[in-house]
Amino acid sequence: MPQASDARSSDLIEVFSALQGEGLVVGLRQLFIRFGHCDIKCAYCDTPLCHVDLPRARIEVEAGQRVFESWRNPVPWDDVFFAAQRLLDSGPRHASVSLTGGEPLLHSDAILALAPRLRELGLPIYLETNGHLSEAMAKVLPVVDQVAMDIKTPATTGFPARFEDNRAFLALLADRDVFVKIVVGEGMSDDELGAALDVVADVASQTPVILQPVTPHRGVGIPPTPLRLLEMHALAASRLPHVRVIPQTHKMTGQL
Repeated sequence: MPQASDARSSDLIEVFSALQGEGLVVGLRQLFIRFGHCDIKCAYCDTPLCHVDLPRARIEVEAGQRVFESWRNPVPWDDVFFAAQRLLDSGPRHASVSLTGGEPLLHSDAILALAPRLRELGLPIYLETNGHLSEAMAKVLPVVDQVAMDIKTPATTGFPARFEDNRAFLALLADRDVFVKIVVGEGMSDDELGAALDVVADVASQTPVILQPVTPHRGVGIPPTPLRLLEMHALAASRLPHVRVIPQTHKMTGQL
C-alpha cells in the first residue's frame, strides 16, 4: 500500500475491475470504486458491508485477477487515485469509472476531488446512486458524466417511497446523460409501479427506464413471474417511450 499523503479520506469497501452488470452500460468493463455507508437499507441489498463500519477495504492489485490488498479505512483520496491508476495501468481497456456504494453521494467531497483526476486518465465518470440526495448531486454534477439513478419502491425495499425527492433529483439531470432503474418484485402492484413511472413521466419523459427484476439475496426478494414481468413492461411502455427489462447480469456471470 502507498504511504498516505493526504489527510482527506473516505471509507471504502473495495476498488476493483469488472464487467458492469446493470442498466444501460451492462457488459462494459468498468473500474469500480465502492464507497462505504448508505442512508437507506433496502430489503434486497446485496452489499451488506455498506451498513457496517469496515476497519479495512480490499483493493485489487491487477485488473480482473482478484488478488486484493487490505488497506486501512478511511483511505486517503490520493491513495484511492493510486489504486485506480494502478488498475488502469495493468492492461485491460475500461469504458469508465463507476463510483458506487453504498451511496457514493454521501462522499461528495471525495467525488469532487477524485473525478477530475480520473477524467484526466481518459475515462468518463459513471455515478450509481439511490436518487434522492439532490443537494449532493448538484454539488458533483459538473464532474460526473453519466448517472444511474434508482427510484426505490416500498414493495421491494421495505421503506416508504421518496418520489418527491426523486422528482427533484431527476429535475437536476433532465438535460444530462441519465437513466432510471426501478427494481421490481413479485409483490409490486400496478399502482406502485405507476407511481414510480410517473416521476419520470412528469419530469423528463425521454429518460430511459430499466425495470430490473429483483435478485433474491439471502432468501430475500422474489422476482416477478415471466408473465407478470411482461405486464410490468407493458404498463411502463404505455407511459414512457424508452423502457427495457435488464436483470443483474453480473450475478449470472460471476462478476463482483
